[in-house]
Amino acid sequence: MSAHHISIGQLVTSLAGRDTGQPYLVIGLTGKYVLLADGRERRVTNPKKKNIRHVKAYQAIALAVAEKLHSGSKTSDEDIRQAIANLYTG
Repeated sequence: MSAHHISIGQLVTSLAGRDTGQPYLVIGLTGKYVLLADGRERRVTNPKKKNIRHVKAYQAIALAVAEKLHSGSKTSDEDIRQAIANLYTG
């Protein structure tokens, strides 16, 4: 999936690195990198920066989280964990 198909709040899993297979939500986009959070090891305050080619994007988008991120309201790690639990079936 190419860069312009990934959006804020989208569910992705890592394809490369120590975190292979780990589910994350996209909380930011910077060029060819995505900023990822899982609400546990990678919190909203310290997202993981990953090359867009090293993630597998799913159709699932956490709309509540995406809305909060777009509107600039505070998104909690609990919100992220909840969204991943609801969306990720792997």
